[in-house]
Amino acid sequence: MLHQKLFFKDLLDYSSSKSTFLEKVDIKSLSRLSEISIDDADGNISISATLKLNDQLNPSISGEINTNLSLICQRCLGPLDWSKKIIYSIDFMNESHDQGGQNNIEYISINEEGIVLLDLLEGEVLSSIPMSIMHKNIELCENIDKLGMFLRSSDENTEKKNKPFSDLSEILGKDSN
Repeated sequence: MLHQKLFFKDLLDYSSSKSTFLEKVDIKSLSRLSEISIDDADGNISISATLKLNDQLNPSISGEINTNLSLICQRCLGPLDWSKKIIYSIDFMNESHDQGGQNNIEYISINEEGIVLLDLLEGEVLSSIPMSIMHKNIELCENIDKLGMFLRSSDENTEKKNKPFSDLSEILGKDSN
């Protein structure tokens, strides 16, 4: 059900019967998540969802997504295991019906093109990933030796810089005594 295109009527039918499902999805089948994960890693996400009617009798989906991904650390470019439990709740509405003053921010409109739930839930995972994907401590980085060598060489370069006015401040300081 996650992989197929659903229209508002389909979501309404599934929601009125309170459909529940559990599915494990390979990360390689998700185009946007596979771009930021390590190619040879076996990442997956486990999705549990319940489709039901909300208070306004519109379809809604809620549940949790458990992720187990291997991402690329932006500091050392090594692998970073990222696991998270994401709890979500999304309400839908039919785009063709006038909702008369309802706040459309809380709903996802479904037009005549339909919606693929897996794409929507992939977006939930993407919005939970930190903008800067890095190990929590620099000591956990894979290339710590190379990183340390880089940092030491940049410190040495700053020490060797020519400071033409440093002598002038010493001369001016001696004259004022």
